[in-house]
This record gives sequence, structure tokens and C-alpha cells, in this order.
Amino acid sequence: MRIYRFRVLIDHPSEAFRDIEIGSEQTFKELHTAIKDAFGFIGQEMACFYVSDGEWGKGPEIPLADLGFAEEGEVPALMEQVQISDHIRSTDQRFVYAYDFLHMWMFMVELIHAGDPEPGITYPRVVLSMHEAPDEHSKEDDLSAGILEEDPYAMGEEEHQYEEGEDDDLFGDDPDEGEGHDEFSQGGGEDDTFR
Repeated sequence: MRIYRFRVLIDHPSEAFRDIEIGSEQTFKELHTAIKDAFGFIGQEMACFYVSDGEWGKGPEIPLADLGFAEEGEVPALMEQVQISDHIRSTDQRFVYAYDFLHMWMFMVELIHAGDPEPGITYPRVVLSMHEAPDEHSKEDDLSAGILEEDPYAMGEEEHQYEEGEDDDLFGDDPDEGEGHDEFSQGGGEDDTFR
């Protein structure tokens, strides 16, 4: 088994990156878990890898689960079924990793070294960590910003305030007004009948 070292850079102003070593016979699901752990992401969101080229273009997809988006008759090979070595084509092989399809965290994954495993070491492992990673939920504020600046159902304070003595009886229930009224008639006269 060969050990591949990948530099994983998150697409974020923090420019945080992690160097992760993983065995050639390990799967993309193990790399997926290693990346999440390395960046402190703890959610169970959907994710996928794309086999990439020198310009970071997205090639064949390696999804975490089959969401049914493949062409008719095609069944995608899932992360748990694909070994890392299945997609190593060059000494600087690249992948694009997408995590959480709502917030779209994107990572650039580049092969930077290949060698033999060290005795007694468990892979995958993080061998270098640079810069603080963003919080997994930090994009939620970005998504909701500006959608509802104010509560459209909120009433301003001025609508709840009345001048003293003004509009004390909003519903005509002033006991001093209209003596002789009852709930069924318009006036207090004995000759008034319901028509």
C-alpha cells in the first residue's frame, strides 16, 4: 500500500488548509470523514468528490450517496466503493470536494507526496494544520442576511399608544354613552322592534 499526502484547502478567506495522509487502498468515504474531522465539521450533510484537472475543473463525480441525478442507466460509484488509487492518474492529481449542498463548502484537494507507510501509524491522519478553519454554520448568516430586514407583521410602538382621554373606547362600549342599549337593539325605545 502507498501513502498519499493531500493538501486540502478550503475555499474561504481564512485560507485554512490541512495536509492529510491516506492509504491508496482506503476509500473516498474515509477521505471525506478525514476532511470533515480535520476542519471541525460535525454535520451529516451530503458531499461528493469530483476528479479534477490542472485548472480545478470538475470531472467525474464520486458521491457520498446516490441521489438519482445520474444519467439513465448509469449507477454512480459511491465513496465507500471507490479506493483512492482508483483515481490517481498523475503525481499532482487533484480533486474538488463539495460538502453541504445548501451552504456549498468547497475544498481543493491536491496530491503533494506519495510514499511508503510508517510502521505503527493509523491512516488517514492529519500531518499539518494551518490557519483556523471557519465554523461549519457560519454561512447560515450569509444566506439569511437581507431577506427580512424587519418583521412585516410587527406593529410600531406609535400604533399602540393613545393620547390620554383619546380613543378610550375603541369598540363603542363606553358605559356613559347610549343608555338603554342592549346587545340586540339599536335604541332604548320600547316601540323599537327587530325588523
